Amino acid sequence: MKTVVTWLWNGPRGYKPEHVNVLASMFRRNLSEHRFVCITNETKGFDSGVELMPIPEAAAQLGRLKTPELNGFPSCYQRLWMFSKEAKTLGKKVLLVDVDLVLTASVEHLFAYNVPFVGWKPKASWGGTNRIGGGIYLIKPGAHTEVFEDFKGQESINEARKAGFRGSDQAWISYKLAHKVPVWPEVGIYSVRDFKGHPPSDACLIQFNGLEKPWNAKKQWVEQFWC
Repeated sequence: MKTVVTWLWNGPRGYKPEHVNVLASMFRRNLSEHRFVCITNETKGFDSGVELMPIPEAAAQLGRLKTPELNGFPSCYQRLWMFSKEAKTLGKKVLLVDVDLVLTASVEHLFAYNVPFVGWKPKASWGGTNRIGGGIYLIKPGAHTEVFEDFKGQESINEARKAGFRGSDQAWISYKLAHKVPVWPEVGIYSVRDFKGHPPSDACLIQFNGLEKPWNAKKQWVEQFWC
């Protein structure tokens, strides 16, 4: 069975269980039978369709690391646990997603790739032109365990930064996997910054990477899909 995974922890952007519930609802409308898993230490406020998994201790330790970016940017190093051997418990094929995404059409085709890992290459050059976005990728758990096992905290943060990559977990993922793994072609994944007005006609998933979020966006099309 397909698995969709998102993470929720206390951070500067104010993500809440109710946001996870809406994300799960959008996936139910746009993806055939699947598990929807939220890795979190929160226990209340979730709908019955959200399967909860406590944050593993190994991930929690990484979550204590600070991002080298300016204040207000989230530190997402704990998500590197997705590349651990233990992550095999999540299933055979997992779509990792940020909470702040809007689905506008079916995402069935994103699971069609039968390879260990498929990343999304953002169009914006921030963080390096070869970077892999940290907020959405398809992985067969147990693949590329070197991303988790080779991470040595601040030493690795500095290493990825020196190589020109920006962000927290996405900097390290990009440093380890760029040029080594496939990325989705034009499959309808966009950043909200990629367009003005209504999303492109081929859009299926819009990432709100920035301070604007679906729950505070003043856009008519968001109200249509974010529910």
